[in-house]
Amino acid sequence: MAETARPPIRRAVRWLVCVGRRARPRARLICVPYAGAATAAFRDWPASLPDWLEVWAVQPPGRESRLAEPPVTDLPTLVESITAAMGTDLPGGEPLPYALYGHSMGALVGFELAHAIPAAGHPPPAAMFVSGRRAPQIPDRLPSIHRLPRDEFLEQIQRLNGIPDAVLAEPGLLDLVLPNVAGDFAVIEPYVYRPRPRLACGISAFGGDADPTTAPEQVRAWREQTIGRFRMHIWPGDHFFINPHRDALLRALADDLGEASA
Repeated sequence: MAETARPPIRRAVRWLVCVGRRARPRARLICVPYAGAATAAFRDWPASLPDWLEVWAVQPPGRESRLAEPPVTDLPTLVESITAAMGTDLPGGEPLPYALYGHSMGALVGFELAHAIPAAGHPPPAAMFVSGRRAPQIPDRLPSIHRLPRDEFLEQIQRLNGIPDAVLAEPGLLDLVLPNVAGDFAVIEPYVYRPRPRLACGISAFGGDADPTTAPEQVRAWREQTIGRFRMHIWPGDHFFINPHRDALLRALADDLGEASA
C-alpha cells in the first residue's frame, strides 16, 4: 500500500526576534515598533547598549520576513499574539528580567502588554520605557487619519517626519509601506482607556519638546500609571526626536534598567 503523503511542516511564525544576541545576558529589552516599523528599527541598538542587555524586537505581520501576511488592525489581537510569544519565542530555562520599550504606537501597545503578560502567567516586566506618546488615560484629541485617501494619509504622516526620504523616493517601496502604516493607525486610533491597578514596575518616559502629537505634560502624566519610580527625559525635537538623540536615550534606558534589574 502506498504511503500517504504527509503535509509539509510549516515553520512557526515568530513574533519576537533577537536583534542583539549576548553570550551572558542579565536582562532583555523587548522593543515594540512604532507605526509602519519592524525589527530593523532596533538592529543598530545593541552596539550602543551594554553587553549584559540582550535586545529583542516585535516582528509584526506585513513586513520583513512576514511580508506576505496581512497586517493586524486591532489592538486586542496584536497584544494577545505578542503575549503568547513571550512563552514560545524567548529562550527557555530560567527567565531573565526584561523591560518593554515602545515609541508612539509602540508605547501604547507596550502599556497594554505590561498588563496582559502577567495576566497570562508570565513574569511582569522589571521596567517600562515609553517615548513619543501621551499617557494612556489622556483622551486622543487628534483627528483620525487611517481611513483617509492615500495622498491625504501620506501628507499627515509626513507632518510627523515618519517616513524616511529613501522610502518617499521609491514609489514601489512606498506602496509597500503605507498599508502597514495605515493598519497600525487602525490599531491605535480607536483606543479607549480602561482603568486598572497601577503597574508595579517603574516607568521612564521620553519626549520631544516640539512633538506635535505629545506635549511634555502629557509625557509626565505617565507617572500616574506606576507605583514604582518614575523618570522623565525631554529632548529638543519633533515626534521622531529619538533619531538625533538616540545615544542619550539608550544611555538613560540602560542606566534605568540596570538599576531596576539589579
